[in-house]
Amino acid sequence: MASFDDVIHKAFFRIGLVIHRFRLFFLIGSLLLTAFACYGFVWFEQLTTKDPQFVFSPKDAPWRFERAVLSEHWPLDEEKFWPGRSYDLHGYVDVIAAGRRHAEFGRPNILNIRYLDEVARINDYIVHNLTIPIDIDGKPFEVSYTDLCMRYDWACYLNDHITMLMPKSRWGNFSGAIAQFATDIINTQVNITYPIGWRGSEPIYFGALVGAPNLVDPEGHFDYASALRLTYNTREQKVGNISYAWRKKLTRWLTDKENPVSEILEFGVNHNESLPEGLQDVADTLTPKFAGTCTILFTFCFIVSVVLKKHANGMIAVDWVRSKPLVAAAGLCTPLLATATSFGLILWCGELYNAIVNVSPFLILCIGIDDLFIMSAEWHRTKPQHSPARRIGETLSEAAVAISITSFTDITTFAVGCYTTLPGVRMFCLYTCVQCFFVYFFQLTFFAPILAYAAEMEAANRHALLLRKAVDPTKTESKWRILLLSGSVNRNQKAKPVQKICPVTKEETAVGWGSKLSHVMRKLEAKLEQHDNTEVSTEEETLVNKIFREIVGPFILETSTKICAGLLYLVYIVVAIAGIVNLKEGLDPKLLVRENFYLSTFYQIIDETFWREGLQMQVVVNSPPDLFNKASRAKFEEMMRAFEGTYYTMESNATMFWLRAYERHLKTEKDELHIGLPETSEEWYQRCRDWILVAGGRRMWTLDMLWGNTTEDFHELKAFRFQLGLRNYRTPADHTNSCKMIRAIAASFPQYNVTTFHEYYPFADQYLELKPSLVQNFSLDLVTILLVSLVMIPEWRCAVAIVLSIASINVGVLGFMSFWGVNLDSVSIITIIMCIGFAVDLSAHISYAFSQGYGTPHARAVQALETLGWPVFLGASSTVLGILLLVLVDSYIVQIFFKTVFLVIIFSMLHGLLFLPILLMLTTKSRPRKDPENEVNGTEMS
Repeated sequence: MASFDDVIHKAFFRIGLVIHRFRLFFLIGSLLLTAFACYGFVWFEQLTTKDPQFVFSPKDAPWRFERAVLSEHWPLDEEKFWPGRSYDLHGYVDVIAAGRRHAEFGRPNILNIRYLDEVARINDYIVHNLTIPIDIDGKPFEVSYTDLCMRYDWACYLNDHITMLMPKSRWGNFSGAIAQFATDIINTQVNITYPIGWRGSEPIYFGALVGAPNLVDPEGHFDYASALRLTYNTREQKVGNISYAWRKKLTRWLTDKENPVSEILEFGVNHNESLPEGLQDVADTLTPKFAGTCTILFTFCFIVSVVLKKHANGMIAVDWVRSKPLVAAAGLCTPLLATATSFGLILWCGELYNAIVNVSPFLILCIGIDDLFIMSAEWHRTKPQHSPARRIGETLSEAAVAISITSFTDITTFAVGCYTTLPGVRMFCLYTCVQCFFVYFFQLTFFAPILAYAAEMEAANRHALLLRKAVDPTKTESKWRILLLSGSVNRNQKAKPVQKICPVTKEETAVGWGSKLSHVMRKLEAKLEQHDNTEVSTEEETLVNKIFREIVGPFILETSTKICAGLLYLVYIVVAIAGIVNLKEGLDPKLLVRENFYLSTFYQIIDETFWREGLQMQVVVNSPPDLFNKASRAKFEEMMRAFEGTYYTMESNATMFWLRAYERHLKTEKDELHIGLPETSEEWYQRCRDWILVAGGRRMWTLDMLWGNTTEDFHELKAFRFQLGLRNYRTPADHTNSCKMIRAIAASFPQYNVTTFHEYYPFADQYLELKPSLVQNFSLDLVTILLVSLVMIPEWRCAVAIVLSIASINVGVLGFMSFWGVNLDSVSIITIIMCIGFAVDLSAHISYAFSQGYGTPHARAVQALETLGWPVFLGASSTVLGILLLVLVDSYIVQIFFKTVFLVIIFSMLHGLLFLPILLMLTTKSRPRKDPENEVNGTEMS
């Protein structure tokens, strides 16, 4: 009974015969399929998603529910808007103004009147003079911020804190009797303190407005700050694109580096489209790099495809019959066709696109080039005297099986990644999985037909580029004709071996680098040519095959080399484990954009200032207790102390809470107006709702409380919220730990049904999902790779060796990337999943070649290196060349891609060409050669 291995070899041999016979049909069909699929790009804009919260956060992440709670209780009202109280708005521009950094003294004091005047000037210009032209019914208008702003009681928020921070003499031009009255109000009713100041009974949260202040007393007065925060909130529901155009103009104006708006200030600008624009900016930089990568790889493949021939007159020239530059071009076009077809068909199916998948074509290009080298290597192992059809069949019989193993494992690896909870990872895996499938598909339907045409050209002794008959070098004396037009002829008959062994003379052993090098080269030539004189095989063998068989293979498998390899592996695995122990988690938002993108400045300044202290977190109490009841109140205060007593939250003086303002009001009424305190719960809530109508901070407090709407529950508090001040909130680890801690506190008081939310929760939820997602994908990938390998490779030990090699490679990548400044985040998880594909390619090729070898384990290991050692090396080298240009992109995402792929290629080469052959030799048995009668006979192959 034939084994699966025999069946698949014979099947691909027959497929090769069919492809050779109908090569034109397959070639045209492939191009038509790509043309049809590319119509899907019609929906490209419609299906493009730029929302980073969707891409980088789990689809069922808790923050989605938490933000929905806020939106349900307090939906956005553009005519009743207060900054910092809504998180589902889109029409905002967040500006941080800071003095330009001094080389020695750092940031200047933004409270210096010179800087405050400059901030005020720019703010006034933005509010009143920064306009965009619009056309309404054929009439031109200029629209300013005051026409577009969100309002409360018909008034825009105009960053009044700029005036409040100036000397009080600058607050207004008062004279006469009103001057003393105004002075009394300014001195008694206005208090500029950090983190909360007061304007009468209305609180002002300076923690979100003043960055990194220097406090001079316990009350919170400050005399220094490094930055000021300005906000501009525009409506969208009625003005739409007009608002977007104004925000874009404001961003361009403030971030113009050629014509800066101020000589003493710099601005960090962020709006709802900034991060998506930054990600798209990264994607746009990849396009020219991809073109450059294609050029480099084509040059590399062209050079590798060239076969040199030494002529009778001693001249070395290109053999234009055996060289395959058109095949090299086809090998490069194959992944390009696969990418275009895959993207088009996925868009046809209505799947979303994001710029993060733009790195996948680099991967697919390298996989396609790797397959090219495998096919070319197997082609050169066929016998020139056989017919082109048979040679194509034999090539596919060997190469297509090896390619099938890696393709199926790549496809299943990325298919498993599609089931992750991280949308960005799922999106990338989907696009890459389909591309891997079409790379494999086009290897058979596009590349193989091109190879078939090249086989016919070689059989007819035609020039590989000019398509005409090549010049017989024995019939011309023109060196130019030999150099540019000649090629092998009459190759259907085995030429007699030519004696090239040169004896080594004593003179050549003389001391001197030139003599030593000549001596070594002659010995190498003698060793290789001895094989040519003794072997009777008529395979079209290349020099590198001989080098791997006679030099590299025996050297690697020597006892001393194996001992050194064992020690090297021990060092490798220890260092890798140490790196994994110290691996950091989380993707810092500031690393998502290029360093020269304007959003980078915003993240830099906010990291110096407001991320240290001052941000606010929303806490919603969905099931309020009876706040009048002493026992309920004591339990509630216990929760408040828990929230305000953590490493990541500021103390109670930074909590914006209507309850404390109301209780101060009740105390003031008792002390100054002699009005007694409420005696019942009903009275307490009734007076609270009445207080809201007259309180100085009523606009804010109204947006924090949810009352009943009917007569029966008019004085019933359904839900309320308060804001906690945050500190130590700088790194991804801080975001994650703070999120876990705050949610844990909320969960410990289930009777209140507490919901917490911060705008960085989407990133924190991503961090929390990283390790489970990585473990899940890695485990499932190894299982699927093992199953595919067991089916495709006839020897189970070789299949297990592939899995062990991949596991070892990925352990090394995870460990060493921590030493290279790469964190564990959704982007690096994508590249790690990609790296599994790379690791599969190199390891599977060597293991498969080993399984096909005969003789002792040592002989089989040498045969594996001889057969696919050079193609594996070329594939790895082409991958490094393919990603080399990415070093020039100043983007963390792209740098992660480069670093992880570089690591996996280096480690895959180390495993594939050193550790894996040694492991296979030590764990496998001898394999006797098959009976020739059981092999595919010549009549089937004709």
